[in-house]
Amino acid sequence: MDQIKSHMDEIFSISEDIFKDLTKDDTTCRFMSGAADPYLQKDLYILLYQAANKIYGYATISLYDANGCLLLASDNEEVPAALPLYWGLLKKLSLTSDTVYYKTDSFVSRNTNILYQIARPLLNSQGTAAGYIVLNFNKDSFAHLLSNDYIASDCLMIFDSLLEPIYTSRPLTDNSNIVSMLDHGRGKNHTERYIYQSYKSSQYHYAILLQKQAQISKTSINMMYLITMVITLLCLFLCFVVSLFFSRSISRPINRLDQAMKQVITGDLSIRMHTNRKDELGRLSQSFNYMAAELDQYIKSAVTRQKNLDETTLKLYQTQLNPHFLYNTLDSIKWLSKISQSNEVTTLAENLALILRHSISSQPFVTLRQELEIIRYYVEIQKIRFSGQFVFAEEIPKLIYDCLLPKMILQPLVENSILHGLEGFENGYICIYAEIQKGGEADILSVSVSDDGSGINADMLDWLNQKEVVKKRGHLGLYNVIQILKLYYADNYDISASNLKEGGSVVTIHIPVKRS
Repeated sequence: MDQIKSHMDEIFSISEDIFKDLTKDDTTCRFMSGAADPYLQKDLYILLYQAANKIYGYATISLYDANGCLLLASDNEEVPAALPLYWGLLKKLSLTSDTVYYKTDSFVSRNTNILYQIARPLLNSQGTAAGYIVLNFNKDSFAHLLSNDYIASDCLMIFDSLLEPIYTSRPLTDNSNIVSMLDHGRGKNHTERYIYQSYKSSQYHYAILLQKQAQISKTSINMMYLITMVITLLCLFLCFVVSLFFSRSISRPINRLDQAMKQVITGDLSIRMHTNRKDELGRLSQSFNYMAAELDQYIKSAVTRQKNLDETTLKLYQTQLNPHFLYNTLDSIKWLSKISQSNEVTTLAENLALILRHSISSQPFVTLRQELEIIRYYVEIQKIRFSGQFVFAEEIPKLIYDCLLPKMILQPLVENSILHGLEGFENGYICIYAEIQKGGEADILSVSVSDDGSGINADMLDWLNQKEVVKKRGHLGLYNVIQILKLYYADNYDISASNLKEGGSVVTIHIPVKRS
């Protein structure tokens, strides 16, 4: 039915388009009015040819003047030479300016093969009919249009707006309820032997009725409904009996398990479930027993761990007294050296105290500015030790001073440059420089420590540049740096080392940019 409706609506829609094409300018109207212009006639022939191509094989197009005489047609043999003015199609067209869907008069049908006509008046500038445009459909047109939409055993009927039959594919049987089926609009109706599908189009004023052979009679269908209902009621009763039995066999052990869980909540972990069942409830009871035993063992272990933790915490508090004692002692040395006017001892004690206080603080991250201050204190101590044999410089934009990095992460790198890189050099140069590089998901803070010393040997370079490093004797500081980066940043960090062409080495740390 959807295919039949679609094809009917499509052909009627094309008909409306043809009317628009033939009336969109005054060519047709002027021709109807008898204008003697050969170019006008040529233009009209072109318009009619184009319109006929749109509906070729389905309908013929004819033009009648105001007196009902045929002026022009796409197929002269298919249409009458004249139509009556005072009854039939032209009478209806004279009363409207819109499209008329019309079942052909019996008089016309006897003389031609036309079954159905769609027509529209052609109005001049005064609003009177200058002529008429008529589309003529015959039985072959409907058969060609709908041939692929139904099978030979079906009976397809098409009706006009008054439910008068226009087209019938084959003789209809069992037609006592046709009018009532069509009056209900679209729907499906069953009789003893046939199934009817009907549809009414309010837009194009036609109706469709499709009769199909019923696969199963209505009596058989009603008997099947009755048998199905009886079987369904019987099944429901059996389901009720079986579910009552199984619910009792399930609810009782679940209630016992619920009571046991309540005892566990109160803190009694000695409760156990005793059952001989081998099904899911039996395994659930065994799992409950296992859970209660494991929970009891876990609580006992937790108590033991808490005792050990308390003891460890106490020892930690005691060990924290030692750095504070050392810091206070250095502070005393600083003031004694000031009193004795020993400037180098004062600087050593003061800087060492500041570094120590910074190292024992509980703050894991510091800004780049704070880290550089500690590096300067450390460099002053080393300059006193090595009698100013090196120069220290910083090349860091002030815009990145607030970037965060782990505390004391740069000091081991500077220490390696002084103790190993510049060993044996009298005029060394150490530089810290940093920048922010654009990354894929986040910006990267790059901090490098370089020197112009002897460089890093090949074994040490390989050790520094591998992803997983092992503890190396004599290089605990660098190992700790790598482990701290790994703990804080997981895989989001990178550390690399290389020797410079002009002499010396550089070690670079790459970490995500963070400011809070």
